[in-house]
Amino acid sequence: MSELDLLLLLVLAHVLGDFYLQPLSWVKDRLQWHFKSPKLQLHVSVHMGLSLAVILVWQWSYGWSHDSLMAVALALTIGLSHYLIDVAKSYSSNGLMAFLLDQLAHLVVLLLLWSAYTANWFWWPPTMPEHTAVLLMAYLLVLTPTSVLIGQLLRSWRPELLNMPMQGLLSGGHYIGMLERGLILTFVLLDQFGAIGFMLAAKSVFRFGDLSRAQDMKLTEYVLLGTLLSVSISLGIGLAARQWLTG
Repeated sequence: MSELDLLLLLVLAHVLGDFYLQPLSWVKDRLQWHFKSPKLQLHVSVHMGLSLAVILVWQWSYGWSHDSLMAVALALTIGLSHYLIDVAKSYSSNGLMAFLLDQLAHLVVLLLLWSAYTANWFWWPPTMPEHTAVLLMAYLLVLTPTSVLIGQLLRSWRPELLNMPMQGLLSGGHYIGMLERGLILTFVLLDQFGAIGFMLAAKSVFRFGDLSRAQDMKLTEYVLLGTLLSVSISLGIGLAARQWLTG
């Protein structure tokens, strides 16, 4: 086993403890009682037990069997940090952002403890290879910036739709468009253009009923314009990124 295996095992233990060994009743108890929650203490104990088992197994496999006291100290530190992070989350709105920040905090703690324990700080200061920067820029461009661009391009036709009854999820089209463009970009980078056609065909099947029942053709044309713009921009960014990465 390598030292990187320890980090992977710690993350695996975290996933098991947070998502598979934590009943919903424990989560509700934590949200109700916060730092006084007995279920939170039990949850933290599960994490400490899993972390201690992982570190001891890794030490035995890696030949560090003499460092068992350090394993206990690391497990206790992981448990304490988990307790503090979960208590802080229990006072939040418990929405998507709280969930993402909670998981990010847990992973950062594991990374820092692993780095200190194994003296591996290769990830700091952070460096970004050119191909990674190109991929990151491409995905960032096809999400919100492209949504804004499409909105501006279709802005002149939007007043004509204001009198039509609104149906569907609030901002549903916005997020569907971002997912669609992200998938198109991924398929272009993987040279899977057939998958793009399959995805667009599936979308057309789902949208056909709504559009065919629309009393005003303006909605149909508006949706088609938005889809074609979304696909065209995503293809353009994807092909440009591929040319940069392979050229």
